[in-house]
Formats: sequence, structure tokens, C-alpha cells
Amino acid sequence: MELDTKQKVLIALFTEYQKDLPNMRSIKAETLGLQRDVFNVAISKLVTEGYITDALEIRLPGETYPAYRLDDCKLTRDGIDYVQNKLEIEPTLSGVEKIKGVVEKLGQWGLEQVKEVVVKIASETIKGSIGGGA
Repeated sequence: MELDTKQKVLIALFTEYQKDLPNMRSIKAETLGLQRDVFNVAISKLVTEGYITDALEIRLPGETYPAYRLDDCKLTRDGIDYVQNKLEIEPTLSGVEKIKGVVEKLGQWGLEQVKEVVVKIASETIKGSIGGGA
């Protein structure tokens, strides 16, 4: 299975969203191994297509593409449904179980760059759930 950049970014945001206290700002171009402009265009597309909201657009002089702050970014119901359908994740699973499903699916597809990010998020989430809060 081949994922495009927009799908990779959405999966990373979905995974972070599963935490009790998500830090969407931790999802960055560098973390995903993407060029900044490519990442920002993917965020723009996700907003336009209604998969995420509250990504703050920042227009900088001389830049072709806007940048985005994801501090208050949220997945929409459509964004959540898209990832769960794409990765065949049961909606009734807990956040930790959903993250494990994401890791498993990405491993099957051989998507190592995205899988590394998701595994990092997963380990933080699991530590948080054991310690009483993510």
C-alpha cells in the first residue's frame, strides 16, 4: 500500500490525537522526513478537504506557501473516519489499541519513516496510560 504525503500527515495527527493530552505541535515536517513546503501543502489540503480544523495559517513575506501552527489543530469526524477506514481500525477500540493498529498496519505496508513517528507516539501514550495520564 502506498500512502501519499497528505495521508502520512493525517495518520501522524490521528495517532497523536489518541493521547489523553495530545500535542499536535509535535507533528512536524522534520519528524516525518518531509520538506517543509510539502508538509505545509499537505496541511492545507487536509484543512480544505475537511479532515482537520484549527490549523493556524501563517503567511510569511517571500514564502510561496503558508506555514501552519498546529497547537489547536483537531481532527474532524471525517478525518477520524478516513484513517480508521483506511487502516481498518475498529472505532470502538481504546486509544492505545488504535495506535497499536496503526503501528501494525504501517509495518505490514513497509512504511518505516511514518512507522517510526507512530511508534514514538505510541510509546509515549502507553507510558502515559500506565503512569496515569498521557
